Amino acid sequence: MNANHMFQQQSLLLGIPLQQMLLQQLQQGQGQPQAHNQQFVQQQQQHHPQQHAQQPGQDAMYEASFRGTSSNANGANSFPQQLLGPGSYSVQNQMLQPKFMPLGSSIPPQQQQSQQQGQLSQLGAQLGSQLGGQMGSNGYPGQNKVVSVNVDDPTTMYWQHQILLCQLSRAENIPHFYARQFALNSRKTKNPYADVKSVTLIDATKTIVSALEEQEKQQKAAQASQTTSALMRNKKTEVEDDEEQRMMTRTKGKQLWCHMDLSGQGLSSLSPRLFQYDFLESLYLNNNKLTEVPSIIGKLRGLRVLDLSHNRISEVPPELGMCFNLRYLYLFDNYIKRLPHEFRNLIELLFLGIEGNPIDLSVANIISERGTKALIGQFRDMDPPYPEPKPRSWLLLKEDGEVIDPVFEPEKYAEDHLNKDGNDSFTLMSYNILCQHYATPKMYKYTPTWALDWNYRKNSLKEEILRYNTDVICLQEVETRTFHEFWTPIMNEAGYKGFFFSKTRSKTMSELELKKVDGCATFIRSSKFSLILKQHLEYNTVCMGLDRYKKTKDLFNRFMNKDHVALITHLQHLESGERILVVNTHLHWDPAFNDVKALQVGILLEELQNIIKKSSGQGEDFKNTAMIICGDFNSTKLSAVYQLFSTGSAHKHEDMDGRDYGRFTDDGFHHNFKLKSAYDHIASNFPFSNYTPTFTNEIDYVWYSTNTLHVKGLLGKADEEYFQHHIGIPNAHFPSDHIPLVTKFQIRNKGPMVSGSKKPEFKPDLKAGSSRKT
Repeated sequence: MNANHMFQQQSLLLGIPLQQMLLQQLQQGQGQPQAHNQQFVQQQQQHHPQQHAQQPGQDAMYEASFRGTSSNANGANSFPQQLLGPGSYSVQNQMLQPKFMPLGSSIPPQQQQSQQQGQLSQLGAQLGSQLGGQMGSNGYPGQNKVVSVNVDDPTTMYWQHQILLCQLSRAENIPHFYARQFALNSRKTKNPYADVKSVTLIDATKTIVSALEEQEKQQKAAQASQTTSALMRNKKTEVEDDEEQRMMTRTKGKQLWCHMDLSGQGLSSLSPRLFQYDFLESLYLNNNKLTEVPSIIGKLRGLRVLDLSHNRISEVPPELGMCFNLRYLYLFDNYIKRLPHEFRNLIELLFLGIEGNPIDLSVANIISERGTKALIGQFRDMDPPYPEPKPRSWLLLKEDGEVIDPVFEPEKYAEDHLNKDGNDSFTLMSYNILCQHYATPKMYKYTPTWALDWNYRKNSLKEEILRYNTDVICLQEVETRTFHEFWTPIMNEAGYKGFFFSKTRSKTMSELELKKVDGCATFIRSSKFSLILKQHLEYNTVCMGLDRYKKTKDLFNRFMNKDHVALITHLQHLESGERILVVNTHLHWDPAFNDVKALQVGILLEELQNIIKKSSGQGEDFKNTAMIICGDFNSTKLSAVYQLFSTGSAHKHEDMDGRDYGRFTDDGFHHNFKLKSAYDHIASNFPFSNYTPTFTNEIDYVWYSTNTLHVKGLLGKADEEYFQHHIGIPNAHFPSDHIPLVTKFQIRNKGPMVSGSKKPEFKPDLKAGSSRKT
């Protein structure tokens, strides 16, 4: 007998019709009249006459599950006690509840619901006892010794789900069960006259989860958010629903398969090469002889389904918590006693199967009473069991941009600390602090509830910003009310003067609502700088108000409804007299609108050129202008935005393919500034400025004019070891989903700018040796 034939026999003998009846019970959510169940059995006999004719014993088993009950003294039907095997849940020393309600009975709805939930538990127990006795006799690896978890209340809906799905999992002990079922169902899908598709553990779990999610949606609809739609316009408010499409995008459509079934193979260990397949979405390792799970499993970040049931595993590796895309995790019938705190990162987990383990009862009771999501939330909201991150290192740079090693040249760092207030230098911070209206539990599921609360975050932000003690502070996503009522008093007391400009949408909102709109805020140390002029730039308003910007369909449909702004401050450095132009901006977030970001930057740089022409009185005096453009640009180093800043032009970039923005797309973007990103000096050792589960990269920049400014110091990367155990920020130690950029600049050309004079250009002495341009 070949394996396929054996599998078909097993399917007919052990589970398919009975699994379908289980799924029907799950979908209905309650017991049905006995006559309906008899009718269902008759329909099964009509659809599978040969099966029932050849296997009368199996037919009798189906009948027994609905009609083979005994009557108690009250005349109500109950399951025969002998059908409840030792591995199944049973209420000892208590009379079983009636399976179905007799006609004409009058029992309160709450009691009916309790009884119906008990019936599902009994059905799962009977399913396991009937099937469990026939498993392991076919030569395939048998199951572990069953250990039932004695939760405080085994009649809850959530624990009955555990019982039902655990019994169904025990029935699926055939080698390569999932692969075979998929192939079988695929053939049935193609043939409209084929038998009804079989029900697997995954199908049953999805049915349960769908019902629970529907209840949650109804509850959330009744408690709709009070945040206005205008306030959240153009802001990402939820994680992508189509996760499969996101996975396809991640592999660029090159990966044709993403599921692997190694069940029932008698495996006692796993090859490390398995975990190189980071494209996997489903991994089935159930019914093996595994005693441990390699920690390298944390590399499979794309996993959605992981089945480790019916092994000999005693400990779950903390690294499994990094597989944050997991929806279904089955750990049935192992020797697991505790779960790692890193499970707080499993923000998408919908079902966790723990029945059949000597698990900590406190964990089991949470699942029993409130479900899987509540357990993950419990882990998430605990006081941090992990150490604080190491402080970010302060890095000094040489004239050529190389980092000075603090081990070999410690005197340089000591000297920098003593002369931190030099007369030709200053420090600047750029930081997206995450507006409180965008920091929702739906968007930041991984953040502890208390750490996401604005009262906690604003105090953490205050401490962090004041600790770095920079001379210029550029913040993004600052709420209007918060700027005036929170930041201004604090910063004034610390010796700063603040300036603010909110997004354009505030002009169309009521006085109450406009205070919730965010914008850009710039603070300058009064003892270091004085304000010469403050200006602001509304990208869409500027574009509509000037004839030189062509009004195209793309401009109206894609660009005009984005209301981002730039805050421009003309400052004078008091000690050197040098004028410095500081621009603070925040661009649109969506990568589907990279063309819009490029146009926003193109307009910004063009308008800055016009501003400098007017203010200098010397025409195109770009080489002598000290300028810094910083903020959250929501653009990676492969974008048109980065190319435009760093090279001075961007033409025929893929971000602009198929778009029409007049001369910007016909001739490309161009500017005459010589700009460089301050953090390019440590680009190879600065992996991100934004850290979330779905996106981690460097998207914040501090651009500076290389002719007039020199980077002397930078705040280094965040603690790498710390972030190996976290999937995103904010959290207890990081109050925003961005980290601040801190730069120390030295002014190349000191002395006040005299009107009508032109500074001499730098001419290197080639005879004295080589010169390296920074």
